[in-house]
Amino acid sequence: MKTALPEVCRAAERHSMETYGLRESAFMERASLGAWEVFRKVFPQAKRMAILCGPGSNGGDGLAMARHAWVDGFRPIVVLVGSEPKPGSAASKQLAIVRRMGIETTTWSAFWRSEDFGAGQDLYGVDALFGTGLRRPLVGESMEAAQWLSRRPTLALDLPSGLDGATGQPIGTCVVALHTATFARSKPGLHLHPGRDYTGVVHVVEIGLPQASWIAAGEAIELLDDEWAKGRLAPRSRGAHKGDAGRAFLLCGSDDYFGAAVMASSAALRSGAGLLQVASTEYVASRIALSIPEAMGFVGVGEEADVQDLSSRIERATAVLAGPGLGKSDAARSALQRVLERTNSPLVLDADALNLVAAHPDLRQELSRIARRHALVLTPHPLEASRLLDEPKESLLADPIQAARKLAKAFGAVVVFKTATPVVASPGGELAIGVAGHEGMAVGGCGDALAGAVVARLAEGVAPFDAASQAVRAHARAGDLAGMRGRRGMSVTDLIAALPQAWEEMEL
Repeated sequence: MKTALPEVCRAAERHSMETYGLRESAFMERASLGAWEVFRKVFPQAKRMAILCGPGSNGGDGLAMARHAWVDGFRPIVVLVGSEPKPGSAASKQLAIVRRMGIETTTWSAFWRSEDFGAGQDLYGVDALFGTGLRRPLVGESMEAAQWLSRRPTLALDLPSGLDGATGQPIGTCVVALHTATFARSKPGLHLHPGRDYTGVVHVVEIGLPQASWIAAGEAIELLDDEWAKGRLAPRSRGAHKGDAGRAFLLCGSDDYFGAAVMASSAALRSGAGLLQVASTEYVASRIALSIPEAMGFVGVGEEADVQDLSSRIERATAVLAGPGLGKSDAARSALQRVLERTNSPLVLDADALNLVAAHPDLRQELSRIARRHALVLTPHPLEASRLLDEPKESLLADPIQAARKLAKAFGAVVVFKTATPVVASPGGELAIGVAGHEGMAVGGCGDALAGAVVARLAEGVAPFDAASQAVRAHARAGDLAGMRGRRGMSVTDLIAALPQAWEEMEL
């Protein structure tokens, strides 16, 4: 099993020191200088700053940053929180240098009694209390220091103290920062919910770890950010035709949920599907073209369905999606059973298809057969994931990365675990986190649109993990584009309309 980024970063540092003789002090120097440059960039108006330093390496980063600030004419208040660094440690060496330079340090108890403690927002903070190694809640002086930092504009070093860098869960009291200068590579907890509410804007500071050390440490988690998206897609050939763009077959919608069929199908079209076939109830099938002229609707659910025609269409598809708005009726179950039996192409299951699989062991058994022969992508939200794994939703949300891994392993599928920060996991251990998007996307139908985007990428022949990751990125980016006109009240229709631009931005 591949490890999360905090552990990967530490392993890469150890490899660099043991293999190449690089020193922790060298990493600390680059980290602190980069952090100081971030501080000057994001707080250009700052005239006063207090750097609160813990006893470990994170405190050493803060002490080294104080040196850079001093050289540039700042007179930082350097506060030692808790015990002094262990003799002989990199942080202890930084403290000795600071004192030789004549930079004054003070203890937390002395700072607490000073006028500076009660200063307003013009005194900026730097959180150098604890880094990725913290495993227990902050107490005593450290907790008080975290609360003080949270009341003013603060830059956190590596990650806000009190935050679990792997899960994004606060370990008790946690610093709330406006910006975080994270070292080497970003950490998952900075982007997962609720960690991103404590993190603010993330700035990655390169500290000089050789590429060979990253390889030796194991592959880390992909962040689906602007850098990842750049040049991700190859442009289509001028001679391409609709067949090259893929045949997407969607089993979706019902008499009660006509809109789900429209949103999933529209998103598939706006994500590049060449041919779009929508199987549903007679009510939906006869009306889908009124909303999406490009869609070919036909009856796939209920007694009116032509089983032979339905099977033929499924078999000719280059990718299949089942679930959005399908419902959990006996007719819906029979239609899903038919799809599972006849599909011979990549399959995406979403929404009610997942609920039906969770409720019926025979469908789950059929799904296991498919996973051994074809690419399979599941896109559950937390409650659907809870039903599939028979585990409390709260425990899955407490560690979304492990939840996604568990689902991927249990079903032999690529999984998009749809939380406020979606996680993509493959059975082979690949992991990605979507870092775009915003709170305006918390609206019904958003998941239907994501499922439509995934099936379009699969229909064009993209590998399942790549297809899911690309869809997560484009879907969230489209949300960002649509949200530029206002997030509150933004609709899924707005998001879908922005998908072509989001995909265009990802081309080479």
